[in-house]
Amino acid sequence: MCYPPLHMALFRFVSRPNFLCVRAFSWLLLIFIPFSSNASVSESRGNIATVSASMEDLYFRIKAKKSEPAFDEVFKNLRKVYGFNGVALITENNHVIYKKAFGYADLTTHDTLTGGSIFQLASVSKQFTSFAVMILKEHGLLDYDDPVQRFYPGFPYPGVTIRHLLTHRAGLPDYRWFCDPLWPDKQEPISNQEMMRFFEKYKPSSYFKPGTHHAYSNTGYAVLAAIVEKISGITFSSFMQQVVFTPLGMKNTSIYSKCDAADPAGAVSGYERNGGWKPANDCFNGITGDKNVYSTVEDMFRWDQALYGEKLLKQSTLKEAFLPANPELKGWRNYGFGWRINQMDPNKQIVYHSGWWRGFRTFFLRNTSEHSSIIILSNTVNYSLNSLSDLYALIEGKTDSIQVD
Repeated sequence: MCYPPLHMALFRFVSRPNFLCVRAFSWLLLIFIPFSSNASVSESRGNIATVSASMEDLYFRIKAKKSEPAFDEVFKNLRKVYGFNGVALITENNHVIYKKAFGYADLTTHDTLTGGSIFQLASVSKQFTSFAVMILKEHGLLDYDDPVQRFYPGFPYPGVTIRHLLTHRAGLPDYRWFCDPLWPDKQEPISNQEMMRFFEKYKPSSYFKPGTHHAYSNTGYAVLAAIVEKISGITFSSFMQQVVFTPLGMKNTSIYSKCDAADPAGAVSGYERNGGWKPANDCFNGITGDKNVYSTVEDMFRWDQALYGEKLLKQSTLKEAFLPANPELKGWRNYGFGWRINQMDPNKQIVYHSGWWRGFRTFFLRNTSEHSSIIILSNTVNYSLNSLSDLYALIEGKTDSIQVD
């Protein structure tokens, strides 16, 4: 029998659209792998795994090359029409198939953005807060149905539970609105614990009875961060650094609080109104949990991959974060623990979140059924992240009803 050259056979296989061909081809390669009579089974399995990984890597490098023009067209159009300024990373089957930066880290100096540029994640930060709570739950330090009053007896809202906070069903007033007139120096930061003392002292009226319906709440996630601090005895930023970011190798990820430092180290500048002005770093940047995680697209990919394993949290625990907890929210609008949830296709689990805070717009989508993701970080607030229908269509099909926070 005459075999074609190995590299030609490989090219024909990886050029086919079906990724399963790559897996099948790794087994066909055994024909070409010499085994001695005393080769061990474990060595043989190791050879197969190495070849399979190499084939997958090559397949997705070819896929990335072929996909690049289509993705470029989407982002260049967003830049031309809406002024998109940021970094995008797109993955398929745990492989990066697109990563590119567009525009500037500083609109004055025109320092260019890179794949390693550090952005404020805004409300995409909420998934990290829910993860911290789940870690404490798994270690038996809290229960989702614990009332907040278990940890803060003077909290003036009986019946509000940790589950209500996670799913935005607590009805708490916005901390910015009631703290703003009471805080005299807007440059002096407010901490999460001071926010909790304000609740106890001033008792602002709640919006509705807890558990009755959904209302998106930054306050709820700030309260969750305060509870993590109360249980752990350290700041929320220190807890996340020690327990999550460092163990996962997220070297360029941290939580910024103005209570700890004047400015976030190494981050790009954020701009409102399509570059019209830089927002002030005011007192509310002392509060964490609802925002203020800073990261890169590369570290967010590490986070994405870590969520498929069990290094820090059991999958059985993490699973609850992706369960719809708000029956009145339909389609793409439902919410679990720190994630919005797609209910349109029962054969796909798609979870996502967007964010907007102080000159930053962010978006993170994970198709967990196919291990694919979209990560977009922008430091210029405009309509570009509200206009991603071409990108959604390119990757997932019709998803024009995604909720943008």
